[in-house]
Amino acid sequence: MNVFLINSKNHNELKFIKELSNELSKDKSLLILSFQRNKNENIEDLFDMAGMITYDICDYFLEIVGLDKIIRTYKENIDFAISPLVEDKYEIKKEDINQLFEKISNYDYLIIYGLDPNLLEDKKEIKILNEDEIDSDISSDYFYIENDDKYFDIREKREQIINKSSKFLGLKTKNNSYDSIISNLLEDKEESIGKIGFFEKLKKKLAQWNHIYL
Repeated sequence: MNVFLINSKNHNELKFIKELSNELSKDKSLLILSFQRNKNENIEDLFDMAGMITYDICDYFLEIVGLDKIIRTYKENIDFAISPLVEDKYEIKKEDINQLFEKISNYDYLIIYGLDPNLLEDKKEIKILNEDEIDSDISSDYFYIENDDKYFDIREKREQIINKSSKFLGLKTKNNSYDSIISNLLEDKEESIGKIGFFEKLKKKLAQWNHIYL
């Protein structure tokens, strides 16, 4: 079973999870486990099942219900379990995850959202960074950057990106899809970044200043 772990404070991570799910489930079985509850959108919202699910992942760990009650089917090859409906409902331990994995080993792929990486032994972790997080230290296996600023040029951040130990999957903007990012992830490839010349960089800065002050 291939395990992808996605931990991010980026507000679009669930969109990425849905796109990745659609790609992985084309000819393989997939289970999505969510451990992080958000204010605005959660896994069940992606699949148009908000308010329709009674039991969450922690109800299984608390032995309130079995797996058959928490795992729901969205469509063929995509199943999911929602995050705890109540904050601090249960403190998940490593042995809980190990025991759960024994029960769900029939799936080809597993996407986990919002879980402490230390609770997982064998996984591929993906981080989603905003522009102001590019300089931060990360320990994930992969990362990509999401930015909708039309003046943002990834080449200006080239050194910070290539110096990270994590593989850079690409840049997501409002004008492109997740296709190349997902392709790089599944092929274990790193997105290349071209260099920007001094005069081009200066020209871009002048254009930004003109936009601000005119």
